[in-house]
Order: sequence, then C-alpha cells, then structure tokens
Amino acid sequence: MSKFNTKFILVTGVSVLLGAILNVLVARQGIHKLSREATDEIEQGLDQATREYLTNHLRDTAQHTNSSLAHAYTDLEILADIVQTMVDHDEDLTPLYDHAKTLPFLQDKLVFHEKGGWYENQNDEPTAVAAWGYLGDKQSRVLLPEAQRDIDRTILLDVVMPSFKKRGADKLQLYFVGPPKHPYVRLAPWADMAAEFDRTSPGHNEKNFYDFFYTGLRQGWEAWLNEPGGLEQRNSQVTFWPPYDDASGGGKIMTIFHPVWSKDRKALSGALGLDLTLTQIVKYIQDVKLKETGFAFLTQGDGNVLAVSEDGAKRLGLQAKAERQGLEYLKRVLKDSNEPQIASIELPKDAKVQYRDNVQINGAPHFLVLQRLAPFHMGGGGDKIVEDTWTIGFVVPKSEIYASLTKAQAAIDTSRTSIQTSQAFVSFGSILVLMAGVFLVSRKMTGALVALSEGATRMRQGDYGVRVAVTSEDEIGQLTGAFNEMAAEIQAHTTNLEELVKARTSELEDANKEIMSLNAQLAQENLRLGAELNVARQLQLMVLPPAQELQEIKDLDIAGYMSPADEVGGDYYDVLRGNGVIKIGIGDVTGHGLESGVLMLMVQTAVRTLLASNETDPTRFLGIVNKVIYQNIQRISSDKNLTLSLMDYSDGKLRLTGQHEEVIVVRASGELERVDTTGLGLPVGMDEDITDFLSNTEIDLESGDVVVLFTDGVTEAERTDTAQYGVERLCEIVSQNHKKTSQEIKDAIIEDLMNHIGTNKVYDDITVLVIKRL
Repeated sequence: MSKFNTKFILVTGVSVLLGAILNVLVARQGIHKLSREATDEIEQGLDQATREYLTNHLRDTAQHTNSSLAHAYTDLEILADIVQTMVDHDEDLTPLYDHAKTLPFLQDKLVFHEKGGWYENQNDEPTAVAAWGYLGDKQSRVLLPEAQRDIDRTILLDVVMPSFKKRGADKLQLYFVGPPKHPYVRLAPWADMAAEFDRTSPGHNEKNFYDFFYTGLRQGWEAWLNEPGGLEQRNSQVTFWPPYDDASGGGKIMTIFHPVWSKDRKALSGALGLDLTLTQIVKYIQDVKLKETGFAFLTQGDGNVLAVSEDGAKRLGLQAKAERQGLEYLKRVLKDSNEPQIASIELPKDAKVQYRDNVQINGAPHFLVLQRLAPFHMGGGGDKIVEDTWTIGFVVPKSEIYASLTKAQAAIDTSRTSIQTSQAFVSFGSILVLMAGVFLVSRKMTGALVALSEGATRMRQGDYGVRVAVTSEDEIGQLTGAFNEMAAEIQAHTTNLEELVKARTSELEDANKEIMSLNAQLAQENLRLGAELNVARQLQLMVLPPAQELQEIKDLDIAGYMSPADEVGGDYYDVLRGNGVIKIGIGDVTGHGLESGVLMLMVQTAVRTLLASNETDPTRFLGIVNKVIYQNIQRISSDKNLTLSLMDYSDGKLRLTGQHEEVIVVRASGELERVDTTGLGLPVGMDEDITDFLSNTEIDLESGDVVVLFTDGVTEAERTDTAQYGVERLCEIVSQNHKKTSQEIKDAIIEDLMNHIGTNKVYDDITVLVIKRL
C-alpha cells in the first residue's frame, strides 16, 4: 500500500465496486417498489370489484327472498280479506250457510274418534275439519251447538281454500282456526291432522289449540286492540311464527298467520294460517356459490340460522339444538358459535349492506357481507308480538378472492430474482474489465509521479539543484514544471536566507522596544485612574452620616445602607440636624460611576450649606438646591439629573418634599402604607426653576412606626432569570420585621435582597434608609 499505483487501483476498484453494489441495490429497490405498487393497485381494484360483486349479489339474493315471502303474504292477505268479509256480513250470509250445509259437496261429516277423543270428517271432502274433544258433549259425543255453528260459518271455504293451496306461493297447507272459545281447524288439503297430533304432540286434545301450539299468539293480537289507533294504524296484520321442522315430513316450514276479527273489531273471530315451506328459500340460500368454498346463510333477528349448507354450518361453528313446545324448533344461534368473531357479530340495524373484510374463521380471514330483509311481525316470544327481521349473509375466504393476486405476486417475485441475478453477473464482469483498463492506464500515468517523488526525496536530502524532465502537457506535466520552478526558488531563497534572517531580527527588536514603552505608559495611567477613583469613593463614603451621629438623634432610630454598583455610585442619602428639625434626604443620580458620584457630592454640599444658612421653607429649600445643581450641570456640560426627596422631621411629623421612589410606612399595628412622591416635584437638574412644580405632604409618626426610604437599585435588582425584586417583596420584608430595630430591619432587607440576586451581577447602586420612631 506504499505505492501510489497500488492505492490508485485499490481506490478505483472500491469505488467501482461500491457503485455497482449501489446500482444493484437501487435496481432491486426499484423493482421491489414497482412490484409493491402493482400489487397494491391490483389489490385495490380487486377489493373494489369484490365489494361490488358481493354487494350486488347479496342484494339480488335478498330481493329474491323478500319476493318469495311477499308472495305468500299476498296469498294470505287476500284470503283473510275474504274471510273477514264473511264475518262482517254474517247475518246476510246465514241463509247461504244454512243452504250450503245441505249440499253433499259442502257437508262436513264429522265423526267422533273413540281412541283419540276428537271429531274429524272423511278424506273425500275438499278440506279436513278437526274439532277437539272439549268442543263436544262428553256423554252424547256430539259437538256443542255453538261449536257446530262456528264450523258451519266457514263451510264456504271448501270452495276457496283448495285453490289457494294449489296456486300462488309454495304452501305446505292452508288452514283456518276458529275463535278462541271454539278453536276447530279447517285444513286444505285434507290430512289426518288429529291422528298426526296424537302421535307428535301428546296432550293437544286437552288444552286450547292456541295455547298449546301457539302460546301467546292470541294474547299478542288482542293487545293490538288496546294500542293507540288500534288495528287501523297497522299496515299489515300478517304474523310469522318461528320456523320449525314439520312432524308430518313437510320439511322446514314456517307458519304465517292473519287474525280475523269480529264485526265490531273488539274480539278475535279466528285466524288464517299458512304453513309456508321454506324448502325453496333454504335451497336457494344453500345453492348460492361464492368462489370455491364461499357460502350464504339466512338468520333470524335473534341470530338463529335458518338456512346454510352443511359445510357452511361447520365453518361457522354452529351448535344445533332442538326445542319442543308443541312444535319442534331447530336452534342454531350465531352467538353460540365456537368461532369468537362469529359469536360476536352484530346483525344490521338498517337496510344498508354491512361489509366486513377481515373476519377470522378457523384462523383464516374471510369476507362477511350482511343484508337485512324487510321487517315483519313475529310471535313466539311470550304474550307480545314483536317486529323481527331476517338477515342474509355471504361468507367468502379472502384467500380465494386473492388467489389470482397471489399467483401474480409469485410470478413477479420469480422475475425479480432472475433480473437481480443477471444484473449481479453483468456488474461483476464489468468490474473485472474496468479494473484491467484502470491498471494499464495507471501504470502510464504514475511514471511521471514516480519521477516527481524521487526528485522530492533528493530535495529533502538537500539537493536543491534537482530537476525533473517534463514528458507531457497534461496536469502531471504542469505539476512537474511547477516542481522545477519551486526547486529553483528554494535554491535561491536558501542562498539569501541568512541575510533575510538578520534583517527580520532587527525589525522585531525595534517593535518589541516600542511595545514595552507603551505597556509602561498604560501601567502608569491605570495607577493614576485607580488612585483618583479610590479618592472619590473615600470622599463619597466620608460624607455619609456616621452611625454615631445617627444614634445622637433622640426621637428616631435610624439605620442606613449604601453600596455602589461601580467604584463610585450615584445614590445619595443624608441625615442632618439644624433649625430645630432633622433634615433627611435621599436621591438617585441617573447612571453611576465617577460623574454620578461627583454630582451626588454636589447635592450633599448644597443641602448642608442651605441648612446652615437657616433656610426653613421646604419648597424654597429644594428649589435653591435644584438651581445650584442645574447651574453646575450646565457648567460641566453633563446630561445627568437626579430624583431627590427632602424630609423635615419634628415633633412626630415628617414633612416630605420632592419626587423620588415611594415611601413605605409600616405602623406599629402592622398596617402598611405606601406614599407616592410622583406629584411632589420634578427631577433635580432638568430645569433651572422647578419651584412651581414642588409640593409637600406630611406623615404623622407614632411610637413604633417605621419609615423605609430606598432607591430603584433595590426594587429593580434582578436574579439570574431576570425576575426583579419588586416593591411588594420589600413591603413584605418590612412588615415581617417592623417590630425590630431599624438596624435589624435594614439587615433583614439587605439579606433578603442579596438572596434574591444570588450569583447575578449587581447593575445599579443599592441604598436603603430605615427610620423608626422611638
């Protein structure tokens, strides 16, 4: 790896290899993306087509089922209208009934059956008529007159019922049941129904027909009479009875009833029943073919599956069980399924198609599509007739729907693997050819570089006269020429280097002497300025009232504190005695530093001078101070000014003149007062005459009352998060400590203030003056 030729070939080879790998990866990713997008597009189209196909097929199936049931409804309603008309015109038709029962074709030749204890006619009559033992006299074995009369009132049905049975919807049998008091049965076609009931339904001859076979049906109809609007508000009175297996071999049947009412519509006069064979509907549902193993099913509103293929029942995990209550009912309820997602299915609440595309059955995803049929009245649930709806469902495995997609994906994967393999071989061959070409070209290119390397080695060893022959005009030839020029310059510089070093050394010595001279001058200037600032600071501190002088004031306990932000501050406070009063002053010069400190000394001098001159008027006093300060400021061409409040204390009264910060007063009782000084004047030094703007106010002080004066350096002091100390916190500290001495109050304020500032920089002078009346 020490030769450039080897490095060049290696770098080129690695670059080409990486490029080939990236090319293969990009191509592979592109093919994979294309495959995925194509698959997604096909899947979306297949999903849409599947949804449309299943939805349309389900709607057609639901329409066919609704049509089959509606045909039976129509047959029953037509016959019910005929019978209801006969009841409503019973008196008019009585002569017809009396004559009809004399006709051989219409005569009901009822014979008592000794073994069964019931009455039944012969099999050569158009309809079968059966009357139960409790409708006849046990001694004479003759029907009760009332029962016989009711039977005669339906004798004309011998002409009508056989035709209704033969035509229209596929019906197993058609029958009329008499009123609840005499529930005889007239049946078409003729069948030995009483004997069949003896075999399949023991005890039927001892209990009312309605209550034995159709418990609650009669009570449900009669409840309609008490509803608002009565029978008129019902669009249809057709009532279904839950499907059951016909004991006489008729298969799965369903009874559809229609009540017949008395003329005044206050009592039940009988009921027409139609045993509708569900064979065609069940077969139609069972024969629905959906792909290879898809199937359809028909379920009641309670989830009981009426129709489904045997394979479909197994795949739905249905558990079959029989219930017997006069009739034998087959129950296969969805919620009892051993498939959790089937057991938890919620049937549709409206007529919209319900489409689910990921229902797990036996661990595999299936499409499940549900469509509710038209609602109808349903009995069999106690004494109430409720509205029920059936639902048709389609179940199709997703694997069968996506079979073509799976095959397409497999073909795409095979093609993708083949393309990637071919691309890898082509890339590998291209790398070999390219590396051979690189090797030949690099040998020619690096010859000149080797000569340059040897020349550089000789130059490093001190041979500055070395030169390399230029063999080309390309970049390497240009580099060789530049090397030769550099060698010539180095040779020339080496010859003159000693003279150049001497000249540069002399220049550096002269510059060093100048720097040392400037450093000495700066040190002297800093020493002078430091001395001046120290003197100014000492003067400032010297004019502040000493503690001994404050202690000599008998009526007041006073403590003060002042700390400048720089070496010299711009805050001012003083306590003086003269003319029978105690003169207290506090002020704050704008800014801080030497100029502010000098202006503060001017104020102190002016106040003391005026006090010594026996000036007693507070307004005139402050006006003169302002005029003196203004003239001095103008003389020194300064832009400074200050807030200044002067207070005269005598006999428990503190008279306040001039504008400054608020004055905090805490009474001995702890009551807090804040005196605003904004309206008592203007800043000093802004104008030559401010007398017209000055006013004063008095504060009465009792024993134990505390007055606190301060500058804005206290309230505007900031901690590290820039939050200011604030006058509210100052008031709180003074209130908490107002019973202490002024020195202790001052110390508490300064301690809390410094805790607030913490490690942050102090940006302004801090001054506090605490006055407490003894």
